[in-house]
Amino acid sequence: MRCDWLLVLSLVPCVFAIKTCFSDKRFLKFHKIKNCAKSTKPIIAWKDFSNPHDCMRFARTKNGVAFNFAPPQLKNATQARRYRNCQVLGCPETGNSTTFVFDPSFDYYSAFGDLNSTSNATCVKSVGLFVRIEQKKNYTDAINFCQNLGADLADVSSEIRTNALAASLKSMQNWYKAAYVGLDDTESEGTFRTPLGNFLACTKYRAWGVGHPRPNRKHEDCVILDAERTWRAINCKIKLEFICEFYPAPPQFPPVEFKNEDCAQIKNKRKRRQCLSANELFVIYSNSTRIDQCALLNDLE
Repeated sequence: MRCDWLLVLSLVPCVFAIKTCFSDKRFLKFHKIKNCAKSTKPIIAWKDFSNPHDCMRFARTKNGVAFNFAPPQLKNATQARRYRNCQVLGCPETGNSTTFVFDPSFDYYSAFGDLNSTSNATCVKSVGLFVRIEQKKNYTDAINFCQNLGADLADVSSEIRTNALAASLKSMQNWYKAAYVGLDDTESEGTFRTPLGNFLACTKYRAWGVGHPRPNRKHEDCVILDAERTWRAINCKIKLEFICEFYPAPPQFPPVEFKNEDCAQIKNKRKRRQCLSANELFVIYSNSTRIDQCALLNDLE
């Protein structure tokens, strides 16, 4: 009996430790961003599917952040189709993009739908969108600035993130090229956490500079990344440039979709007239060719 109790007690700390960690694997939610168009950004995977939901699932398995989808019934909208209709992209379109093209065979979907806020963003393939802010702020003000953009300080808890973001710092004019990132132990000394609240102890990757974090410097609670791919803990009050990572988000203005509604239940006369007009458009849209549908959508968007 005593041994059994010792065994149970010895497992308790492990159970609690496991509860503090969660998977850093994101479940991206994709949104239709644009009808009758596709992105010409590099395709990282492709396959044929009968509906966009299966394409979404495929995109997640391939670490895609956006995709073009051509419904099978539209394969002859412009010409005989010689491509897979689900085209997974490692980078999404942003507000200043020049890689959108009109294509009646396709619709474009993305996890990053707020194109306006990401106009100046840089993509790290299969990871997300980032922007370096050249204004110098302390750590707290940097967080607030990022959050006002629909972002947060960048997570650097993987090698691909650290390496890609460190490379983006090489264009800085400073002699020491470094910026704040999202890693700190402000809540509990020595326990570093990412912006999403995950513990650094839950990941294997580390990029600490020699001697960092310095245990005898209790005021060094915030982390910077430098161009040499190194993390260093510093005083959070120091003002530096910083890197924001954009949150996945739906579009501010979703694309037009036509639906057939039951107008008889609407008592307000003005709203019922609007409903009947929308139903008329639905009938026109449903009976039109894809080219004409695209022209109608273009007029309304």
